[in-house]
Amino acid sequence: MDATDLFPPESDADEAWHIDPRDNDPRDELKRQSAFLRDAKIICPGVDIFAVPNAAKRTQWAANKAKREGLTAGVLDLVATWKGGGSAFLEFKNGKEMPDANQRDRLNMLTRQGHHCGVFRQEKSALEFLRRCGAPFIDRRGL
Repeated sequence: MDATDLFPPESDADEAWHIDPRDNDPRDELKRQSAFLRDAKIICPGVDIFAVPNAAKRTQWAANKAKREGLTAGVLDLVATWKGGGSAFLEFKNGKEMPDANQRDRLNMLTRQGHHCGVFRQEKSALEFLRRCGAPFIDRRGL
């Protein structure tokens, strides 16, 4: 028995994480993510959703400090948790961009660990994803 029996090499292929198709919606990533957060606060108030500030422009001193505090390339935009141990990791993109190599690596790792994760372009698809993952919803808007 050698190390490859215990730790098989990881494939270069992506795992089966969710990704929305590209679209022509003119909204940027921030507007899309903000719309999702607005709607989530209304229809799934039992879900705690918080941002991971990973894309900020920083001075070199601030960047070094953030790395010492645990900042890691590829971390996704949002983490959602709910009662019973449910969780999901969400990345928002505009209509044309795709996840970069670090984000793809993170998405693959999270999927292999058994977490729910995906890349979203529309707030409705992100909300539907959370519902499929078991997040608690109230049905005010029929989503």
